Amino acid sequence: MLFDFTLAELAQQLGVDVPPQSCLTAKSAAEIVFRDVSTDTRSIKAGDLFVALKGANFNGNKFAAQALASGAAAVLLDEAPAEPLGGPYLLCENAQDAYGDIAGWQRDAFVGPVVAMTGSAGKTTTKQLMASVLSEQFNTWMTQGNLNNHIGAPKTLLALTPEHTAAVVELGASGLQEIAYTAKWVKPAVGIITNASEAHLEGFGSLQGIVQTKGELIDFTSDAGTVVLNADDAAFDTWRQRAGDRRVVSFGFSDSADVSARDIELSVAGSRFVLIDRHTSFNQSVRLAFPGKHNIANALAVYAAARAVGMDSESIVAGLQAATPVSGRMKTVAGPRGITVLDDSYNANPASIRAAIDVLSLAADSWLVLGDMAELGEEAGTAHSDLGRYAKQQGIGHLLATGELSKRTVASFGDNGLWLADRDAVADYIKQQAPDHAVVLVKGSRSAGMEQVVRALDIAGE
Repeated sequence: MLFDFTLAELAQQLGVDVPPQSCLTAKSAAEIVFRDVSTDTRSIKAGDLFVALKGANFNGNKFAAQALASGAAAVLLDEAPAEPLGGPYLLCENAQDAYGDIAGWQRDAFVGPVVAMTGSAGKTTTKQLMASVLSEQFNTWMTQGNLNNHIGAPKTLLALTPEHTAAVVELGASGLQEIAYTAKWVKPAVGIITNASEAHLEGFGSLQGIVQTKGELIDFTSDAGTVVLNADDAAFDTWRQRAGDRRVVSFGFSDSADVSARDIELSVAGSRFVLIDRHTSFNQSVRLAFPGKHNIANALAVYAAARAVGMDSESIVAGLQAATPVSGRMKTVAGPRGITVLDDSYNANPASIRAAIDVLSLAADSWLVLGDMAELGEEAGTAHSDLGRYAKQQGIGHLLATGELSKRTVASFGDNGLWLADRDAVADYIKQQAPDHAVVLVKGSRSAGMEQVVRALDIAGE
């Protein structure tokens, strides 16, 4: 953390009293000092505050005594202990909310630039690119892995240290109001919305619900800050109006975008383009290790955000060119017999699969491997069928799929489409039937577990 704090200061910050029955015989509340915050008894360090979070399958309140025995200086609960804990504690109304409030307290103490991003697709790649760019000038901390929800966003903020001089925070949502819940603690100087498309429709109810929720990031971006918006997205005008008096910088491929690209060259290994900054007349060729036109759009958003925090254009381009994909996000993996595997297995929705198909269509011998998309509600069947037709229209040579919904994708794809019962069967079929030097793209929602197919094909990982 950025600072130490006492039990007394914490109680004041949260607006709660120290219970009389809390064991304070050795020290007063002003003498109990916390150096960090933990929600996991397995990783507690001496001097930590343990926060008892609850979920569908766990209740941290039940581990309060264990946390104290493991070295926690005190615990923060939202259920009164049934018996003495043998150590100091605070009782609040909702430990999850309190956890976020502590993270917001930490955020308020951080003086470096904070950039946050959300969107239906591209969040994690944009995060990676943003961190790479900021690292050219700042000691940058970013959201680790997929910790972008109501627990992950506070965890990201609480991990900031005095050595950090910039932060990149990814915010995800699967339902209404979820961006507002986390963005109120993050309070970015720059907020990026990559796009809005049909993802997690079960939670949002409609595309309009997605547009509304992604736009919540704008509401919590600093009044003196900058909102970076996709000029090519149908929701652009809605978001721009929502930004009010905040500065808006647009990115995209339309002529109206403030930051755009021309002379685009695409391949399955990456892309090259000329970046155009209409405000400064800057234009320079950029080589990007992330394939696909959609990733060029992500790079344009990052350029706009980095300029907003004061970075020079040359440093930004250097950071973009230094970035490399991570596993599950269009990363190239060496498969058997010279087969190239494009590992885009981390997650999927209709828009992101269409973008992946566009990348794969650049290959001479293209094999598309899909698992089911989740959380699409009533649109699930139609969405899966549409993707089969789109893949065929884009000239994809072969389609392999697994999962009940993906039967519809195979059916609409037609010739050279094959449905298989499980992931092992998919991997075995590719090993036996895909020709040397084929390009195989693997994608599916988290629940589909398509990374197992990638692992089975990864000759370097064997």
